[in-house]
Amino acid sequence: MTRAIPAIDRKPPTLQKEEPLNEQVYQRLKWALTVGDYAPGDTLSIRKIAAELDISMMPVREALKRLVSERALVSSANRSFRVDRLAPKRISDLFFVRSCLEGIATDLASPLLTVAQIDRLEELAEQMDQDVDKGDMRSYVCRNYSFHFTIYTASMNAELVAIIESLWMQTGPYLRSGVSRTGMSADWRRKHVQIAEAIRARDTGLARELIELDINWGTKVFGSEIN
Repeated sequence: MTRAIPAIDRKPPTLQKEEPLNEQVYQRLKWALTVGDYAPGDTLSIRKIAAELDISMMPVREALKRLVSERALVSSANRSFRVDRLAPKRISDLFFVRSCLEGIATDLASPLLTVAQIDRLEELAEQMDQDVDKGDMRSYVCRNYSFHFTIYTASMNAELVAIIESLWMQTGPYLRSGVSRTGMSADWRRKHVQIAEAIRARDTGLARELIELDINWGTKVFGSEIN
């Protein structure tokens, strides 16, 4: 399966006439949620989004309704849309499910990743470490996405990748805010380098274990907030 990993430092492309507007709006909003551009509790205005994109409100409304159906947003009686403020237990559970599924994807992908892809993983890991030093959390989470989905898309299991992607969309606002709030230990910062090294050594078991540990950061952080 070939998959385009979103560019990190590029603004979204101009809306294309040949692709349905509601799908393009959906993809933009999905990406914004995944990388935490919207925080828990943020409201998404149909009128404002439509004005920014210079389109009618209908495709924006359709995209937002789709995101509600995928549990990335919630809607209220007055037809407003927002990022829900999830209970710590639910956030912790989402990260736990992610760790299980992403471990499976890593198990499938590790023998299939090419040398060039592994080189890219190591490059991304180094850049992510630099992002942390600079305090640039948006670049960090964007590269983090690219790192992980370079692995998962190599699993050749489109259904598994789609489920993982949906979970990333739900946890994105919490990952961004959690990383910014709690910071990252030196041990956790090394995880991505270690994952790339394990995959290069074709140590599938270790790569899976490290991915699960990486994702379970969220399970522990938000689990500790459960009353």
